[in-house]
Amino acid sequence: MEWYTREEAETDPEFGKIPEKRTVEELLQQGFVVIDKPFGPTSNQVSHWIKEELDREKTGHFGTLDPNATGVLPVGLDSGTRIQDALTKARKEYIFEAKLAEEKDEEKIQEAIQEFEGTNKQVPPEMSAVKQEERKREVYEIELLEKEEKKFLGRVKCESGFYVRVLIQQLGEKLGTEASMEELRRTQQGNLTTEDTHTLQDLVDAYRFYKDDGDKEQLEEILQPIERAVQHMKKAVIKDSAVNAVANGSNLGSTGISKLQDGIQKGETIAIMTLKGELVALAKAKMTSEEMFDEEDTAAELQKVFMDPSNYPRRWKQE
Repeated sequence: MEWYTREEAETDPEFGKIPEKRTVEELLQQGFVVIDKPFGPTSNQVSHWIKEELDREKTGHFGTLDPNATGVLPVGLDSGTRIQDALTKARKEYIFEAKLAEEKDEEKIQEAIQEFEGTNKQVPPEMSAVKQEERKREVYEIELLEKEEKKFLGRVKCESGFYVRVLIQQLGEKLGTEASMEELRRTQQGNLTTEDTHTLQDLVDAYRFYKDDGDKEQLEEILQPIERAVQHMKKAVIKDSAVNAVANGSNLGSTGISKLQDGIQKGETIAIMTLKGELVALAKAKMTSEEMFDEEDTAAELQKVFMDPSNYPRRWKQE
């Protein structure tokens, strides 16, 4: 994605910290882990288990997976739970296995499955925790991977809140038979993939090595800074002189921006970052990228602040 430089700026190494240089303790207090959720427990049970094993005050998962589902499950640690919305609302990808009551030709399944690409109407299943009301959700990509007799494997990349179980039921209706979900695995959420995941046992072993032996290497590989949770979002990078004001709750003015990404639309949630790559806040864009570059006005309205105001001075010291 293209970047616009509104004003060249440098950052003072005395203030803030590059996310990759945060200590293990800092990441335990404001970070998250990406678990390869196993078959069986609920997402809440996984989150609670991590809370107990890592001696945390608070944990919270970023997007429910059913007990019978596996795969990518980000779990926030302590104040890292505050980044939840950024990932919960992110696009997701699933691999699913379905079973038909009657065997159908692969070509017919392929044709039927392609009809779901685009906007879909769904009513959440009764087992879900949301209202049973029809709603629209987008499918960005969907494909049939393989078929064997009555079973088939598929991949879908979709909007948050899309129910694969409902997709399979609707697919069965299109094919004139019943269809049920056999297996479901989340393979991507935002920019996080299965390559970023670790097992629960990996996590507890790494934490014990750290606490008992002072060996932090394995735990450092598992702990993620909150900035990883916003990699999929469009960003505005602000000057050091603007960080303290935004961290104290002031809306972002366009004159405080050093550079920004192309494609920002009004109303879109963006990530406000420092020149060191630290997340300052999430905000609702009040301008497009072009307007932020050309005009002098409020660029974004704050939604949630993550930066401690004391990390940067009130004024850039060279001003």
